[in-house]
Amino acid sequence: MRLRSRFSQRRQGASAVSTVLTLTSLVDLFTNLVLFLLYNFSGEAAAIPSAERMKLPESLAQLAPHTTLTIMITQSDILLDGIKVAEIETVMKESDLLIPALKKEMDYSAERGKYFANLNGGKPFEGRVTILGDKQIPFRLLEKVMFTCSQAQFGQIDLAVIQKETT
Repeated sequence: MRLRSRFSQRRQGASAVSTVLTLTSLVDLFTNLVLFLLYNFSGEAAAIPSAERMKLPESLAQLAPHTTLTIMITQSDILLDGIKVAEIETVMKESDLLIPALKKEMDYSAERGKYFANLNGGKPFEGRVTILGDKQIPFRLLEKVMFTCSQAQFGQIDLAVIQKETT
C-alpha cells in the first residue's frame, strides 16, 4: 500500500466538492453599467457646459440642445470645448473677420469628426457648433466667431440661450 502525500489528498478532496457560481452580482454590475452609459450619452440638456459669471440671453425657443462642438465666449477669452484658443482683447484689435487660432483648432476638430464619421459609416459629419456667449458681448465679436466657424466647415451654428417662460 502506498502512502499519499498531504497535497494529493487535498487535491483529490477539492475535486469532489461542487461549486455553484451565481451570476446575480455580475448581472447587476452590467445593468448598472448599461444604465450609466445610456444616461450619460443621451444628449439631453446637460450637454451645454455652464460658466461662472456668464448670463446667456433669454429666448422662447423650444428646441433641445444637441451634443456638439462648443465655443464659449467669456469676458476675456474664447474657449473651444473648454480649452482657451484666443484672447478677446487680441481678437478685437484685428480688423479681419477670421480668428486664425480658432480656425486652426476647428479645422482639426472637423478632420477628426470626418474621420470618425467615415469610420463608423453611420451619420455623416454635420458641422454643428454651439456658441455660448454672455448677452453683453459685442456683436462684432460674435460676427467674427460665426465667420470663423463657417470658414472651418461648421456651417450649422446654434446659439445657446436660456429658455424664457411664456406667460
